[in-house]
Amino acid sequence: MDISIDQAREILACPDIDPVDRIAAHEVLIAHHQAQQMLDMRAVAKAQPAEEYEGHTFHPAAAEIASALHWTTGSALSKLELGRELLMALPEVFEALDNGRIDLMKAREIADRTRELAEDVRADLAWRAVEFAASNTSGQLRAWLARELIKIDADAADRRRKRETTKRRVWVQPEADGMATLGAYLTAEEAQACIAAIRGKAAGTDGPIRANEADAMVSLLTGIEPGAPVPVQIVALPDNSPYLVGYGPITESHAAWLSNKAPKVVLERPAPTMEYAPTVDIRRWVQARDRHCRFPGCRRPAPACDLDHIVNHPQGPTSESNLQVLCRFHHWPKTHARWKVNALEGMCLEWTSPQGRVYITHPWDP
Repeated sequence: MDISIDQAREILACPDIDPVDRIAAHEVLIAHHQAQQMLDMRAVAKAQPAEEYEGHTFHPAAAEIASALHWTTGSALSKLELGRELLMALPEVFEALDNGRIDLMKAREIADRTRELAEDVRADLAWRAVEFAASNTSGQLRAWLARELIKIDADAADRRRKRETTKRRVWVQPEADGMATLGAYLTAEEAQACIAAIRGKAAGTDGPIRANEADAMVSLLTGIEPGAPVPVQIVALPDNSPYLVGYGPITESHAAWLSNKAPKVVLERPAPTMEYAPTVDIRRWVQARDRHCRFPGCRRPAPACDLDHIVNHPQGPTSESNLQVLCRFHHWPKTHARWKVNALEGMCLEWTSPQGRVYITHPWDP
């Protein structure tokens, strides 16, 4: 269905129109507003340009937008950079988004997949991709682009593949109910080899096949067989709330079950030190209390973060009441940009952005 912005508004003004037509009209306007939002985000970026420090780049506009919208800074930066790329390098794709012909997912797909091409070749393919995307799904667009890229410039496809291999990674995402997702971004051949090994080990076992494959993966990675103790660490804060290190809060019964299999550490409030570097006891306490980065909206786990003096040392002490967990990305705006932070009662933190907006983060934030 190809309708204009004005037609979409007319459809939505008539409640008796077919609901499917209204759904399509909503989608056109959502795409239009996504494009208009990008224009406003560019305005914030121009007012707060990127800053360089010791070879690193910090984007204060991303932090400003993320805090205001309760996004992660990474999400805000991703959309900022996509908007800049569409406006500067792919204006025909931006126009299609602004007109509601394609959605944001398709616009991102076109931008990502054509980045290795020469400017004129990229422009031609992007125009053809918009025409294809307007009447096909995102999955079909991805497959179409892959085929066209190989036909146009196989070397570019190879360069992209080689560049992507440097981004291979694994990650863990805490989930509800004492569960977590372990993910990996691998080459296609590596992923196929891994899943083949998992399925091979799980083959012939009794019970649900998916759960058996999970058992097989754990066994292959750690050598731990199903039902055997898993080496974890449980921390009990003074309020007696159990905390699984690297994951987060768990129930009392879950903690009791794990306590039979894993060491349990009961923390006591640590004494301050005169040194700049915190003691092991201080570090463990602050990491257990904060659990993740204390910048608004950030959830990077504490073990992967820095410990930052709220009031700079030596003016401020190295104590649990003057330390916060900050990931490296958000350590920058506090130390080198115009973000300010003050500790309030109960170790709540008051953040003030360069535009004067105030945000409060709490130790109990999920």
